[in-house]
Amino acid sequence: MPRRPPARTAGRPAARTTDAPARPSVRDFTGGAGFSVEWDVRPVYDFLFSLSGDAGSTDDLPSADRTWLTEAKASLPKAVRAAALALFENEIGIHIASLAVDRPDIRTPEAFVAAVESLTPADLLRAIFTETPHEPDEAAAEPSASASHPEPKRDHAALLRDPEGTHRDVVAVLRGWLTPFSSIGPRVIAMIERDHAMRATDRATLDDQDLIEKTTGGIRWLAEPGVRRVILAPSYFSRPYNFLLAGANWRLFGYPIADDALDVVDPLAPPQSVVRLHRALGDETRLRILKLLATRDLYLTEIAQQLELSKPTIKHHLALLRAAGLVTITESGTVMYYSLRRPRLDDASKELQGFLTGGRG
Repeated sequence: MPRRPPARTAGRPAARTTDAPARPSVRDFTGGAGFSVEWDVRPVYDFLFSLSGDAGSTDDLPSADRTWLTEAKASLPKAVRAAALALFENEIGIHIASLAVDRPDIRTPEAFVAAVESLTPADLLRAIFTETPHEPDEAAAEPSASASHPEPKRDHAALLRDPEGTHRDVVAVLRGWLTPFSSIGPRVIAMIERDHAMRATDRATLDDQDLIEKTTGGIRWLAEPGVRRVILAPSYFSRPYNFLLAGANWRLFGYPIADDALDVVDPLAPPQSVVRLHRALGDETRLRILKLLATRDLYLTEIAQQLELSKPTIKHHLALLRAAGLVTITESGTVMYYSLRRPRLDDASKELQGFLTGGRG
């Protein structure tokens, strides 16, 4: 899935002022290019996303839950920890969440684990490799390998060489994770259901593309031939990123729930939107990126070339800018480009003033 982490503006994507790579013309004989937007409000996705290496990697999760994640993973038996690291922290195994997409009967993590356990090793591998998604979010679909991990990461070839071992390890990790996750599961359910309820007006008033863009915080998804379903699944542990799962005819965005859906109450704590915005603006490289995007929309490669920095470095900065709502990514097939969200710039002083004065001003 995406590699995890982190916005978008309602309306049509800004016109490009440079020549964009032309997409091949497509004549769609599969019944039209339309797609429907669905909502999937189940904790099974967070059950898996919480095993990702990106879960809890930023302060978009409260410190108590970041601590819980660290301690819960450390409490797993050594062999299970090693399997979790190899299979889930780099997100290879998280693709098995695709199994739940067409199984609305799987309502709980326990039911999901039972379904995975009942798979043959071949079926499990098919679920993992149902489709390798391209992730419009900087952090959501690429493996987040880290040199600090002493155990080796497991690559795709290793999974295929030992299907039985892969199945055994996946089941062991998921079974081992059920008990720790059960302590936080009810809170997760309450928060994702709260987020879904809060978006009722958006569902009633926005068209599908604008709804996707606003919900994901900045992904301007353009219809792809053959993709008939776009599924929006609220997620706590993906914050502040979108996790993308892909199937032959569907795309699922595990989108980060809004700040207002959190159940943490601290009257002195600033809203995360304020923290993200000012953190994003407090860096010279990110300000230079915004300056470039103020003139025209750009591809990642163009930004990296103009700033003479590596693509991974630029991706990191763009992820923070997107999480802050300052940058939009328009994605259609393999074509992705970034735009400046100008209205968001006007929010910086307003939101800070609102926090400091309690809404007076």
